[in-house]
Amino acid sequence: MGWLLVVITAFLAFGPLAATAQEATPATAEPAAGLAPNRTDTRYVVPFTRDGLNPGLTVTSTIEGACPFGSSIANGRPDAWGCTTDGGVVDPCFENAYLPVDEATEVACFDTPWSGEVVVLRLTAPLSREKEGPGGGPSGAADTAEEVIQPWDLPWALELENGDRCSLMHGTLVVMAGQVAHYGCENGGVILGETDRSQPVWTVSYLAEGEVASHLVDVLTAWT
Repeated sequence: MGWLLVVITAFLAFGPLAATAQEATPATAEPAAGLAPNRTDTRYVVPFTRDGLNPGLTVTSTIEGACPFGSSIANGRPDAWGCTTDGGVVDPCFENAYLPVDEATEVACFDTPWSGEVVVLRLTAPLSREKEGPGGGPSGAADTAEEVIQPWDLPWALELENGDRCSLMHGTLVVMAGQVAHYGCENGGVILGETDRSQPVWTVSYLAEGEVASHLVDVLTAWT
């Protein structure tokens, strides 16, 4: 009876502790929100569907104009145009890829790719291809230079890991520290030089407003 009492006492003493320890084992943790991506997300803007302008876009105005030259902003895309209106140049404007170029009657023009807002420009003159593109098909004026610009050489816009969003700048560009400032950013900063695409997550040299030195920042999303 003595040994039986010892076994029962040991079970009562250690059994609940073992159960408590097992219950305390943490469940598998969910991935933490806000982790850096394992690659930069590259996106193409496609404003038209087979039925016309994508219903997810908001038309802010409708204007008239002609599109005599390829876009200098989305400069790797033969379906992107720079257009002239009574109010000046609008760029980039995208044609409807579901229609032959000579049947296009309007293009969709963006300020930024993330706003979801477009200006519809009704064409007063037909769109005109100027030469064949690298794949043998017709190309826009963006590809008339001796060296064809590829879509990701200079993306139209970049969303950065630090929360800033930057777009290619129009007009004369500033040179800083021997690097061209191609991009202006919403928070007042600029991007110096070109995007480094040597790794799955692209990086840029970002100069914040008021700072005296740039630093590398990851690119979350690139648009063209």
